[in-house]
Amino acid sequence: MDLTTQQALSLLFVLATAVLIYTARFLQSRGGSRRALRPMSAFARIPDWSSQAIEADRPLHLAFGSASLGEDNTAIALANAELFQRVINQNGAGDTPPALSASAPATIPLASATVAAAWTGERGARNVHWYPQGKRAFGYAAGVTAVIGDDEPPAHILAGSFGAELGLILDSARRKRQATLAVSDQLAGQAVAYVLADEALIGEELFAAPAYVAGEARAADAVIVMDVWRALLMILLTLALALGMAGQLPWLSWQLLVAAAVVALVFAAVLWTIRRRR
Repeated sequence: MDLTTQQALSLLFVLATAVLIYTARFLQSRGGSRRALRPMSAFARIPDWSSQAIEADRPLHLAFGSASLGEDNTAIALANAELFQRVINQNGAGDTPPALSASAPATIPLASATVAAAWTGERGARNVHWYPQGKRAFGYAAGVTAVIGDDEPPAHILAGSFGAELGLILDSARRKRQATLAVSDQLAGQAVAYVLADEALIGEELFAAPAYVAGEARAADAVIVMDVWRALLMILLTLALALGMAGQLPWLSWQLLVAAAVVALVFAAVLWTIRRRR
């Protein structure tokens, strides 16, 4: 695929996403009620952790990992800041602000701005910690385990860029019986999070945080569109696999597959219409 074709497809994807988002908002406003989002237990536990932190007068630990501005994981860093700002808002009734940690120097101003935007007290900026070691650094994990031992946070939200060192952090938190939520843009870190964390987010679920943590209506429409794209992607991948098999099976043709897909879509539309009228 040449660069021009890739740019054209990217532009079409952005335009289609915008159309889907505004269509979802229009349908939601005409329906008079908000569509329930699919449940995510990871986000559902955050209010309980915030309450525990306020009652125990202990800080939550919010970690960026090596996510940094100006690099290939800039979007992750910004999504983390948005999530962390809403978590800090939920802790506004307490006296102890959450502790933020990062290993990238460019993330420290972002973390400080996140605290300043959500915390009105004087102690917020003091709870931003920098453990410089770079990506996949076990030095960062050692610094975070010190936070685990000294601050004794009731829960850790580890959302950012982590590698195998995430296992040390999660193991230390488990031994202290501290709850954990983890997600990483690195495959090794995501695998560790899925196995060891109490709650794990996968893929783009991190970008759904405003809809689940803050309950924002506009963000909920974006989450619906992400679910639509996910469903379309699974359908397209299945069709591509079936079309690849069509060349090896003489009785299977792409025309038959397209006809079956159309019938399935019509059947799904009929079932959805019947459900809406009940």
